[in-house]
Amino acid sequence: YDALDRLVQQRGFDGRTQRYHYDLTGKLTQSEDEGLVTLWHYDESDSITHRTVNGEPAEQWRYDGHGWLREISHLSEGHRVAVHYGYDDKGRLTGERQTVENPETGELLWQHETKQAYNEQGLANRVTPDSLPPVEWLTYGSGYLAGMKLGDTPLLEYARDRLHRETVRSFGSMAGSNAAYELTSTYTPAGQLQSQHLNSLVYDRDYGWNDNGDLVRISGPRQTREYGYSATGRLASVR
Repeated sequence: YDALDRLVQQRGFDGRTQRYHYDLTGKLTQSEDEGLVTLWHYDESDSITHRTVNGEPAEQWRYDGHGWLREISHLSEGHRVAVHYGYDDKGRLTGERQTVENPETGELLWQHETKQAYNEQGLANRVTPDSLPPVEWLTYGSGYLAGMKLGDTPLLEYARDRLHRETVRSFGSMAGSNAAYELTSTYTPAGQLQSQHLNSLVYDRDYGWNDNGDLVRISGPRQTREYGYSATGRLASVR
């Protein structure tokens, strides 16, 4: 490390040495990894704009007037590969589009777009990939997860107690009354996880705790594991 506690050299177990150089403001400007020398470049706002490896162009970053990242691109096997980002007026990500282009002609060879939406509380609750039904997170209150669905098909549903702790998780095939699996969780009076029982005994788990709140036992149909602690509360044994 240097006098400012920045990493300047690292040697791996295989003998490989990596070195790092910084400017006066602390930004990484050059990194060396054996025969590879990478130069990092920034704009006036100190946002990274591009990097080169042994003098050849590598990634490029592009921003809008708000300073929000709009595009990352690089060349791969003769093609320009890029990821484009869209935002709403609050700066939240609303879309991500991946493209592959011919760098000489600009011809679009492939693209895929994913859109995101938010609920009234500003939580991301819907993702729509190209040519696929939307994936939606169902929430209540201040954002507690109640379920998840793909298009109109329920994938996952939660039941919670008055403290919003998960008590039942339904999933598999179709969630809800037709769920293939149902995971039930219970808690101790102190709020610690006491048991998790799936409607398949192979996956049942029961948890034991001592008076200090330390986990001392996890037991299931096939195995029981016990934990021991020192007088200072540090883990001392597992059997």
